[in-house]
Amino acid sequence: RTLDIGGDKNVPCLALPKEDNPFLGVRGLRLCFDRPEIFQTQLRAALRASAHGDLSLMLPMVTNLDDIYQAKELINTVRQEMEEAGIPMAPKIKVGIMVEVPSVALIADLVAKEVDFVSIGTNDLCQYTLAVDRQNQRMADYYQSYHPALFRLIGYATKHFLAAGKPVSVCGELGGDPLAVPVLIGLGVRRFSMNPSSIAKVKRVITHLTIDHAQELADQVQTLATAGQVKRFLERELKDYIC
Repeated sequence: RTLDIGGDKNVPCLALPKEDNPFLGVRGLRLCFDRPEIFQTQLRAALRASAHGDLSLMLPMVTNLDDIYQAKELINTVRQEMEEAGIPMAPKIKVGIMVEVPSVALIADLVAKEVDFVSIGTNDLCQYTLAVDRQNQRMADYYQSYHPALFRLIGYATKHFLAAGKPVSVCGELGGDPLAVPVLIGLGVRRFSMNPSSIAKVKRVITHLTIDHAQELADQVQTLATAGQVKRFLERELKDYIC
């Protein structure tokens, strides 16, 4: 993943200015464009490493196709400079994105033509979909990771990326949630990133699950009206496998 700083992620050495709303400010790829010298240094290092193994670059906080075009242009510029300097690197690398912003999820059919893979970041996607600062404790009741709108959005994006033959993975809290993973499988996701402590619980659920059952769960979840209804439904349906 290219430099993913800003919002809830900060590093003192960059001396980033204070922002009134950092989650909607200069973060992720936006910061890379704002500080191209830092971005290009990382790209050079990554491309040098590609000479020794497979390399995939993932761009965070992408909000539109222009972000992807601009990032690719910078990657190509750095590649050309390295070629002219005779620095060895892989002839081709994969470029993917984080799907964290609803605007990108909703144009997944178009985005799929420009990327090699995607990772759906459920923490930020939930935050931006529901307009909730996930670090604000007063807003905790509004940060609803089981909201049916979130599952609909993930399902919509996943369908279009898979139709274009682009691998989809999920990271964030939902990626290691034994209640949510069956729904995500039903929506077409097959790759998950989670903390090691979640593996056993998730494995227990999915080893008792068929694809047909997962699809039935996903279809039902998308018809429910509230996050509370979704959670109660999943707890009831999966009670024999959740420990």
